[in-house]
Amino acid sequence: GEALAAMPERPTWLICGMLDTKDVSGFLQPLAPLARGLYGVTIPETTATLSGEATAEAARAVGMTAQAAGSVPQALAAIERDSPGARVLICGSLYLAGAVLKENG
Repeated sequence: GEALAAMPERPTWLICGMLDTKDVSGFLQPLAPLARGLYGVTIPETTATLSGEATAEAARAVGMTAQAAGSVPQALAAIERDSPGARVLICGSLYLAGAVLKENG
């Protein structure tokens, strides 16, 4: 959260996917005051993933505006539609980062 807080002022949205073995609320707590909202996503091809809705529920539990998205591209499209030019932080599991990199070559 410290690096994000030091960045220039700009609306920030999170796209988050996590494993079901992780403390989602603990991960999101420091980011909550810095983000306008969160889209929870299910990590593709990962059996131990939390659903996007479960991730969104955990975000709401720490005071964030959150909803599930069917995929990272769907979340990006919604953010661009509702908050053009916003900063987007894709976060959570390295499995999600790997899936995003695989999709985007």
